[in-house]
Amino acid sequence: MALHRLLALMTTMHLAGVLCNVESTFDEITPQIYEPSWMYKCVPDEGCQRSEHPRPTLSDNSTSAFFDSLDVCRIVCGRFGGIWPKPVTAALSSQTVKIHPNYLRYDLLNVPAETRELLVEMTQVISNNLLAECGGHVTEVVDTQVVVIIVVKTAITSLNWNTDEQYMLDVQTRGGEVSVHIEAETIYGARHGLETFSQLISSDKRDFSDVEHCGLVLVSGAKIRDRPIYKHRGLVLDTSRHFIPMVDIKRTIDGMATTKMNVFHWHATDSHSFPLEASRVPQFTRYGAYSGSEMYTTEEIRELIHYAKVRGIRVVIEIDAPAHSGNGWQWGREYGLGDLAVCVNAYPWRHLCIEPPCGQLNPANPNMYRVLRNLYQDVADLLNSPPLLHMGGDEVYFGCWNSSQEIISYMKDQGYDTTEEGFMKLWGEFHNKALQIWDEEISAKGLDPQPVMLWSSQLTQAQRISQHLDKERYIIEVWEPLNSPLLTQLLRLGYRTVSVPKDIWYLDHGFWGRTVYSNWRRMYAHTLPRDEGVLGGEVAMWTEYCDAQALDTRVWPRAAAVAERLWSDPTSTVYSAEPRLQRLRTRLIARGLRPDAMSPAWCSQHDSKCL
Repeated sequence: MALHRLLALMTTMHLAGVLCNVESTFDEITPQIYEPSWMYKCVPDEGCQRSEHPRPTLSDNSTSAFFDSLDVCRIVCGRFGGIWPKPVTAALSSQTVKIHPNYLRYDLLNVPAETRELLVEMTQVISNNLLAECGGHVTEVVDTQVVVIIVVKTAITSLNWNTDEQYMLDVQTRGGEVSVHIEAETIYGARHGLETFSQLISSDKRDFSDVEHCGLVLVSGAKIRDRPIYKHRGLVLDTSRHFIPMVDIKRTIDGMATTKMNVFHWHATDSHSFPLEASRVPQFTRYGAYSGSEMYTTEEIRELIHYAKVRGIRVVIEIDAPAHSGNGWQWGREYGLGDLAVCVNAYPWRHLCIEPPCGQLNPANPNMYRVLRNLYQDVADLLNSPPLLHMGGDEVYFGCWNSSQEIISYMKDQGYDTTEEGFMKLWGEFHNKALQIWDEEISAKGLDPQPVMLWSSQLTQAQRISQHLDKERYIIEVWEPLNSPLLTQLLRLGYRTVSVPKDIWYLDHGFWGRTVYSNWRRMYAHTLPRDEGVLGGEVAMWTEYCDAQALDTRVWPRAAAVAERLWSDPTSTVYSAEPRLQRLRTRLIARGLRPDAMSPAWCSQHDSKCL
């Protein structure tokens, strides 16, 4: 037994010695840094590629072609670097210079005095976005002086379809100083130039993990000339089906500003709820809001409109009518005004509206128009000049109107048959009366009559629209599918249009019924006619099946694909755009948004390798 134990002990000691030798050898070939430390190289016609080893063991000259950060690689790689949307022309240096926000200065001497206060706010937004690249703390301090010289030629502060948004941007580095020149006709063009300037900058932190030591780098030289193709580049957000808190709306507007979209189409009301406070008609929110905390006060709305203006975005408030008008309108009888709306919350609903709950305004009741006037006055007081109102106007169900004896009697008095064409006349009459009310309220403010927007509908079909809607006064937002001829037909008739094809630019599709999901590539590939009657397009976020919890991932980065289509209308492929969109995604994340993933992480580190 003693001999057996001795042999076992000797064997154990021998194995221990072998293991010690193995560990010693392993230590000799393994670096002491155990965290991944990948590097990235810009490869022509491919994009940024991750190194084959965590830390390339190359010569000094070879290693200098690599970047520690994927984001830094992307701002210098390719003709347009990390700029989104793609500019008309760009020439970028492949070199970068380290900067710090403390040594960044804006020169506004060549800016009209009337625009200076607003432009200062615009520069503050940009400076905050630069800090956000490092999570709010740029710890690597360098004293490189960066002067952004802004030239604005006109004192225009209004934002509309005639606003000039083009800009020029030049970046030059000489010695220890960087000069940035931005020139534009208007402050909105200058704002776009500032946005592009911010996109020439990236945080310099290895693999996004070295948070304790974060610096900023700027492309050392650039010459960019840019302008949008389409005047109207919008996003629709529905806040009636689900209430969307103001903080989430502002975050959405931040994303829009990043992608140079310029119209926030606020579908503020519907038959489901009426969250928009109207000072002249407090019953709207009292009867229409989901709760006392789920409404937008007048002060909040006014602040949002200014928030958007600072970011180059025009707010268009939609008061959907005469259909999609239920909750918020059901109090008329209680106040001695009769039925302001009919079919409100009626059940069964299938023959009365497109979806529950039902509700349509009552065009036979003069009191309804008086209440509508008060609402329009409140909206006109809130919107910036010149105000743009969206009157809704789609999906009127004749069965709802036909169920009201008051409406049937009114139609007979007007000489309208209770046929489809008779109801069309009633529908057209409503819109023209509503337009007259809006015109009167705008004129009371000393403004000329403004066009209004309407959704496409049965009323806007080519064979009847001219009988009911003046082409000089109505902009038709066409939401029919791609195979519909309506957009082309309306253009031939001389109507101005905004396009939002539901089967490709509706962000809610693919989450309910038989609808089909459009990924960003499909949204990007869709083109609009180059016709002067096409003002532009919108991407739409309807919220039957989406609330604030899912908002960002539903909207971004897909909405950005539409934004580039409307700004640049590029002829290049979705595959050449993907690296820039990946950079945009990390930029949105830094700015507080939560965009959806575009690909496996490995693919995002190896441009063009997953095509």
